[in-house]
Amino acid sequence: MKKTRGYASSALLAAILMLHLTGCSPGGIATYPTSGKVTYTDGSPVTGGLIIFADSAQNISSEGVIESDGSYYMGTYSGDDGVPQGNYQVTIQGFSEYGKQSQIAGKFANRERTPLEAKVEGANSSLDFQVERAR
Repeated sequence: MKKTRGYASSALLAAILMLHLTGCSPGGIATYPTSGKVTYTDGSPVTGGLIIFADSAQNISSEGVIESDGSYYMGTYSGDDGVPQGNYQVTIQGFSEYGKQSQIAGKFANRERTPLEAKVEGANSSLDFQVERAR
């Protein structure tokens, strides 16, 4: 009996370790580090905003804050835990001063009009996006 309990404990410990190493998050779906840079078509960085990956088929969305240099890190269950594998529609909303329009063209913030897409396949995904300025 003691031997069986030892094997069961070892198997449980191995299963927990495997879940941790594969990036399984509290929601039960593995996430993978995903980051990149958002720039305007002229190459200058978007200096603040929010980027959202949405997969309506899996009912999952992930988000990231765009930093002042245009870089972002995505999170699904916490700040920067990554994104589950899948195909995503990408929306980007620029930050603006109170009462002023975002510098990013409105189509990029609209799920029905955004031309941006992302595919997360696992491991470390580095995905860069270019957006147009608002007119």
